[in-house]
Amino acid sequence: MKLSRKIISLSAAALAICMTLASCSAQKENNGVAYDKEMKIATVADLEGKAVAVQLRSGEDDYIVNNKITEFSKRYGDMKNALQDLIDKKVAALVVDENYAKQLTEGVEGVQIIEKSIGSVEYRFLLNKSDAKLAENMNKQIAALKESDEYPPLIESELVSGKSYQISKESDKKLKNTFTLVTEPSFKPFSYKEDKDGKIKGLFAAMADGVAYGCGGKLETMGVEPDVINDTSSANGEEVTTFIGNEAQTVKGKKNAFCVVTSAEKEDDTLFITTDSFYTSNLVMIIRTEEPEKK
Repeated sequence: MKLSRKIISLSAAALAICMTLASCSAQKENNGVAYDKEMKIATVADLEGKAVAVQLRSGEDDYIVNNKITEFSKRYGDMKNALQDLIDKKVAALVVDENYAKQLTEGVEGVQIIEKSIGSVEYRFLLNKSDAKLAENMNKQIAALKESDEYPPLIESELVSGKSYQISKESDKKLKNTFTLVTEPSFKPFSYKEDKDGKIKGLFAAMADGVAYGCGGKLETMGVEPDVINDTSSANGEEVTTFIGNEAQTVKGKKNAFCVVTSAEKEDDTLFITTDSFYTSNLVMIIRTEEPEKK
C-alpha cells in the first residue's frame, strides 16, 4: 500500500512538472493561443487559433469576425492596454490600422509591425435616403479633399501623430446649413472625447468638418452610447453583455445628419444611403519581437 501511494505521489509530481513546463512554453487566453515559444506570425493565416486583440466594435473587429480570421478575438476599449497585453504574452497579436499602428508602437520596445496589409476596411458616411442630394454633394467634397494637399497631413496628424487637424477655411465664407455627425466617441484615434474640453475629436470629426464646410455648412457633433443588452441565453447559461451601436438609429429620420459605417457593416439600404469612401484603413499586425536566445 505504501509503495502504491509513493507511485501515485510520484506520478502526480511528474504531471505537475509537465503542466508547469507546458505553461512556460505556451499560454492561452480566451481559448486561443497567446504565446508559444515556437510560434511564428508572418501572415494572416498564422492568426488562426490565436488570441488576437482588436478594438471593441471597430472595423477591425468586424473584419476579423466576417472573414473568420480567428475564433478568439479579444476586444479592447483602449488599444494601449492591448499592446501591454501583447508584451505580457496575454495575446498573440494586435490587428489595427496601419497608420495608427505607428502611433501605438512609437518608442515601445519588444514589439514590431508586420508592414504587409492583411486586409482593408473602408469608412463611409451614412445618411437617410431622403438626403440623397446631400450625399451626392458630400461625394464631390470627399473626392476634392482626398485629392487636395491637406489630405496627407490630415491623416498623418489624426492617426500617426495623434494631433487634431482642421482644414483651412475662408474667414468670410457664409455657412448657411448645419450638419450633424453622430458618433460613438470611444474609438481613439478615429472618434473620441477628451475630458479637457468635452469636444469630440478624431479622424471622423476632422473629415466630417472638412466635408461639411465644402458643402457650405458648419458641423455639429452628437455623441451617442451603445445599447447594452445582458443575455443569459448562451449555451452555458452565463450572462453575456452585448453592445449595439446607436449611430444609425439616431440618424434615422434626422435631416442633414450622418454617421460613419465601414464596408464590413450592413445597414438597411431601403432607409439609408452611403457616400463614397473617405478613408481606407489597411490593417496590419503588431507582434512581439523575437526573443534573443539565451547563451
